[in-house]
Amino acid sequence: MKKLINTVFILFILSPVVIAQAYRANKDASDSKVSQADSLFKSYNTRNTSAISAMVIKDGKIIYNHSFGLADIENKVPATPLTNYRIASVTKQFTAMCIMMLKEEGKLALDDKLNKFFPSLPGYTSNITIQQMLNHTSGLPDYGDLVSPGITRPLNDTDVLHLLEKTEKGVFEPGARFAYSNTAYVLLGLIVEKVSGMPFKDFLRKRVFIPLNMRQTTVNSQTDSIPNRAYGYNLRDGRLKKEDQSLYSYLLGDGGIYSSVADFYKWDQALYTNKLVKPATLKEIFTQSSRENPVQAYGYGWYIDEKFGKKRVSHSGGTTGFSSFYVRYPAIRFSIIIFANQDEGVTLEPIVNAIENIYLNEQ
Repeated sequence: MKKLINTVFILFILSPVVIAQAYRANKDASDSKVSQADSLFKSYNTRNTSAISAMVIKDGKIIYNHSFGLADIENKVPATPLTNYRIASVTKQFTAMCIMMLKEEGKLALDDKLNKFFPSLPGYTSNITIQQMLNHTSGLPDYGDLVSPGITRPLNDTDVLHLLEKTEKGVFEPGARFAYSNTAYVLLGLIVEKVSGMPFKDFLRKRVFIPLNMRQTTVNSQTDSIPNRAYGYNLRDGRLKKEDQSLYSYLLGDGGIYSSVADFYKWDQALYTNKLVKPATLKEIFTQSSRENPVQAYGYGWYIDEKFGKKRVSHSGGTTGFSSFYVRYPAIRFSIIIFANQDEGVTLEPIVNAIENIYLNEQ
């Protein structure tokens, strides 16, 4: 009995030491991963490089949150987690969410045809459904192929509609195959306007951004200011040149949102809840609806594949002066967000892959 009491006493005395050692070991491991992640951005500095902001989230906790380089090179403004980048095609998941919110409210159906909303469109659009637009199987022509040479005025979403009014046929029969379509997502944004009775940017603000407290997130605009704005750059002849806008920069449904990693954290966490739509609708959004190739499928605004034996949903984006990449592993509540204010000369996928290896290889 005395021996048992002594053993218990020793364990009682040692347990704080054991706990402290375990804490230090965990902290050392965490610090090591942060250092490894930091090393991926060693080419960035605060003097003459473009910017990049990266965030890693696990179980709702931000475990990595660093920014590098300059949001505005000319004025030497450093990037921070609050810097707003144009997220390009990562916008598509927001457009798809808006459509699914309206579907859940019974205001549209996924088998509704495109020309139901825009009767001015040619006859072939009577065979194109909203679902085919969401999953890139619509066969709609690329709006970039329809713009007349010499056009210098930036397009808006309605311009894309008018360009399509002059077409005679689609690229292929709707539903026949996967072909990534920016045109489809511009039109989906217009459908949100038509059905909701408010501009797409207002629907996003009132129904998504404000409810999620994404107060800094906005859409591109030629008139409204963008808070904490990053300006876009591209690599030209070995030097960074400011290239912030193009003919297509003000199209909203396919790629017009500006956001920061700090605001995007709120979007990421909301996708585990029913703040925007019911669980069944979220499940539908993240379910394969089409397939680009043998390993990568598409839901509604999301690529779907598998890595480390777990379901992975993601989307990347690239536009004049900006790059973005967003990855989620819903089952283990792990996410990576990377935004950059450079397009040509920057490839984010290898960085994402390296961060996945740092944090998930031992999972």
